[in-house]
Amino acid sequence: MLGELDLSRVATVGVYETASRRGHRYVPVFLDMQCKQAPVIFAVPGCGKDAIQAFSAFLTTHGGNTDNVVEVVCDMSPAFLSGITKHLPKAEVTVDWFHIVQTFTKRLDEVRKKERREQEHPKSLRWALLKNLDNENLRPKQLAALQELVADQSATADAWIIKEKLRWIQKAPTPRAARWRITNYLKVMQAAVSEKSLLKPMGKALVTLERHAEAVVRRWHSGLTNARLEGMNGLFQAARSRARGYRNEANFIAMIYLIGSPAGRLFDQAKST
Repeated sequence: MLGELDLSRVATVGVYETASRRGHRYVPVFLDMQCKQAPVIFAVPGCGKDAIQAFSAFLTTHGGNTDNVVEVVCDMSPAFLSGITKHLPKAEVTVDWFHIVQTFTKRLDEVRKKERREQEHPKSLRWALLKNLDNENLRPKQLAALQELVADQSATADAWIIKEKLRWIQKAPTPRAARWRITNYLKVMQAAVSEKSLLKPMGKALVTLERHAEAVVRRWHSGLTNARLEGMNGLFQAARSRARGYRNEANFIAMIYLIGSPAGRLFDQAKST
């Protein structure tokens, strides 16, 4: 049924790795971001550059043209980015904001763990650091823990502030404003990080943002986000958790197609005739 797919109009692609099993086993999934229903167009075992190459070949054999792909949204995997440059040469890359926040949150937790070995932290702090202040979803104990942390002027407090100030960039009204805010944010935060050795993990996060700044700014042009990819991933993981057979990679990929691709609709039509 996949042979009936017409990919001649594919121009905007989302790439996401969904877990096929525990132990860092992932399946790259490719979505047509302009398709409102059943957006999955390809899933393949493997990773990185090889997955992009396999997708470009699949696209070509189904009427598509790699030169027609002008936008790709993905994470910051060097292998993905290298593969896109080589096999989708006309594509502009958007790094979704989710991946930037995820990187800073991971580094913040590293700071917290290191500092906790040297001094006691307020209770309820670990989960409070993961919450979004803008959503006002902090419990009273979590808010109190953050207030105590900031009052102590600890390294973890500084790391949390660095992460929270990312929202200033996110709220930029234009690409030009976003680029200006990233430049100034990096200047101020890199100076702050240099003053405390415990903040070295946050320095790594800042380097990541600086390296991918243009791909981050691209989101103001393309309007692409990770939300749809995350939504589809939720469906795949829910199905995987319900059936042991999907832990086989080939079966899992077949399930991905049935849930999220036009092949699923074709299969339903075939059953009804």
